[in-house]
Amino acid sequence: MGGYRPTDATGVVEHEDVLYAATLPDGPILVLDGIAGLIWEVACEPSDDSVVDRVAELTGAEPGDIRAEVERFLDDLVRRGLLRPIAG
Repeated sequence: MGGYRPTDATGVVEHEDVLYAATLPDGPILVLDGIAGLIWEVACEPSDDSVVDRVAELTGAEPGDIRAEVERFLDDLVRRGLLRPIAG
């Protein structure tokens, strides 16, 4: 099993279908709505399927069409210190 989880320094608040995530205490705050919020939620849910496959299923997209963008977005969240990969 793979996936991601927020780092210990990440604060996350959900309000009216929008996620707000920040590295604490200094931020900045990242606003995740729409597909960005969906990718975050899917990435943090335990599953044997890849994040790309689950996002594709939920959006009706082809995995090959979205793979690069989803992986780039997840890499950016990891680089910012908001998420960390779970070894699987």
